[in-house]
Amino acid sequence: MLLTKEDALIIGDWDADGAVSAAILSYMQNSRAYPSNKKLVVYVRPSGPRELRKVMNDYSGCPEFIAFLDIPYIQENFGIFEDIKKSCPNTQVIYVDHHFSTIDNVEVLRKFIDKFRLGKDKPTSMHLLDIAHEIKLQLPQRLELFAKALWYIELGRKPSDEIKETVRVVATISRALKLNREEKFWEKMVRWLSNPLPIPLGKSDLEIMNKVEEEIKKRDEELEKAVEDLAISARRVGCFRFVDARKKWKRRGVSSLATRLARKFKAPVALLAKVKDGEILVIRTKNATAKKIADELYAIGMAVNTGGHRNISIVRLKRGYDLKKIEDVLVKYCRYI
Repeated sequence: MLLTKEDALIIGDWDADGAVSAAILSYMQNSRAYPSNKKLVVYVRPSGPRELRKVMNDYSGCPEFIAFLDIPYIQENFGIFEDIKKSCPNTQVIYVDHHFSTIDNVEVLRKFIDKFRLGKDKPTSMHLLDIAHEIKLQLPQRLELFAKALWYIELGRKPSDEIKETVRVVATISRALKLNREEKFWEKMVRWLSNPLPIPLGKSDLEIMNKVEEEIKKRDEELEKAVEDLAISARRVGCFRFVDARKKWKRRGVSSLATRLARKFKAPVALLAKVKDGEILVIRTKNATAKKIADELYAIGMAVNTGGHRNISIVRLKRGYDLKKIEDVLVKYCRYI
């Protein structure tokens, strides 16, 4: 697709935070309030960090702006931002995110990004909500509620009674978007959220939601069974329960598995798992120590890159990593937990 100065491209993560963020920015732009006061045709697309290059290859030309929302920065994507500025110097590049990998690389990205909004203590959608409040733009109530619900979900806070049902709906939508990974469904959710008028979801969309709820129930049962099986093989590494799931879990949802193991043990967990392109270590702690451990593993050459949040970090391990060195780092950081 050829984009011109009459167009804008918004790319958000697959989950609910990415979709709600895309909806808020779409609404602000369609209101000609932010980031441009021009009337633009706004295109929205879902993407994770590892498929971002593929998504960008679907477009040519120079739009008014390109926004990247809730997509953690990885080194492999550096060339994307470099290419945009080289070929489209007048295209405004916007990056709003809350992942540590993006925040840690802000100086690397600064010369290619025109507008940053980064912060680790709230989800991306809340950062965009803050921008709307700063420019005194009233958002549709649905968008306000969904963004606030995500704050509870992302930070693991117990919701108040008045927003409890919204949190449940948003959590279901988030899992629907991630499990289904249907681009048209994601785009429809963004359009529905960003429209001030209540647009009902079609029959096929409701069927997807129902199917996903069934899939979620099935997945939860699988996770609980896996937790019971893996718990037996867990061993103590300092204060951590170290679990090797490389042969027993070969599906998506490793982070959820680590969280459930931590809940069962009532202790921090380090979960070793095999993924499509290598091996990862998921570190789950109650505080920000998970992020510190991930940073150290990267610093000592055990990791290719790291991601996640401060209390759950995903470390992509280098080939030939030294497990003993990794365990030594885990033990070292127990005093901070």
